[in-house]
Amino acid sequence: MAPRPRNTGSKDLPPNLYRKTDARNGVTYYTYRDPVSGRVFGLGKDKEAAIREAVAANHADAIKPTLTDRISAPAPAPGKLFSEWLEEYRELFAERKLSASSNKNVRMRINRLDAEFGSKGIKEITTMDVADYLTGMAKEGKAQMARAMRSLLRDVFAEAQARGWADANPVEVTKAARVNIKRERLTLELWQAIYAEATKPWLRRAMELAVLTGQRRDDIASMLFKDVRDGFLHVVQSKTGARLRISTELRLNSVGLDLSTVIKQCRDRVLSQHLVHHAQASGRAKAGQPVVLDTLSSAFAEARDKAGAKLGITFGRQPPSFHEQRSLAARLHELEGRDAQKLLGHRSAAMTDVYRDSRGAEWIDVA
Repeated sequence: MAPRPRNTGSKDLPPNLYRKTDARNGVTYYTYRDPVSGRVFGLGKDKEAAIREAVAANHADAIKPTLTDRISAPAPAPGKLFSEWLEEYRELFAERKLSASSNKNVRMRINRLDAEFGSKGIKEITTMDVADYLTGMAKEGKAQMARAMRSLLRDVFAEAQARGWADANPVEVTKAARVNIKRERLTLELWQAIYAEATKPWLRRAMELAVLTGQRRDDIASMLFKDVRDGFLHVVQSKTGARLRISTELRLNSVGLDLSTVIKQCRDRVLSQHLVHHAQASGRAKAGQPVVLDTLSSAFAEARDKAGAKLGITFGRQPPSFHEQRSLAARLHELEGRDAQKLLGHRSAAMTDVYRDSRGAEWIDVA
């Protein structure tokens, strides 16, 4: 059988030597694949040195060992444990200086990987091991988590390759799990109905800020009066660290609101640092304290269900949550000619497109 033709990018290399460029940093690495055992060996970034080693290995391979020699040869020593590499990877990841919430999520995922693969040698983990792990997670209905774990595993092995801990990245050829978006979109009509059912003043203020600014629930709950200065509301997004200055003159005609008026309405007879706060004691919460996220979500859900019943809407398994106001804000501001990407603080237009997609929840007018 004729040998498989080599890729165009490897034709200047001797047999069994391959190159791969890391898409993240543009660095090219060389690996040698033993034609007898199928094992892959990393040869670093030096092309000339890699070629010399490959030529020498090919020459040695020409004198093939007998079956007796191969059977009597000692088994290769096990490589370092995956858990050992994760200890080093934790330190590498900490140097990236991401937000506290991102670091917390990644630490939790690293702990899960440690529990799953930690006792194995890092070079013993195969593509099948990774695929079985990710597929099992997706079958449990955790496709989004499977995608996140695949992304992390891919980076873990890429860093391990760069530092000589691993010869190959078993995650590269796996496929990311398909994520079916289930949560229903929020329409303007439904938002107005929910707003009418929102009896708590702090819920109304939170909804007004959400639809006007398009910010996440965490950032709305964290907004302070001192963040309003020089005619702008200053927001440092907790998830991405993006720094936004939103003009207090910002107005959304479709809901008849402007940011300056909403901020003024956040002030009441209670002294508080927070725009969204309790006006009176409620359970363990004292007057002036910020509204916790779970309380914000549950109050919104209660008003949503009441509004849906009055409108005759039957929600599916994933009804619109408080977060869906971010998508609604993107669509409404876009219709009024504003840049939704800047407002939402996205680095890519592709992510903003996801939020602009109404997923069939709104009618399309055709002139």
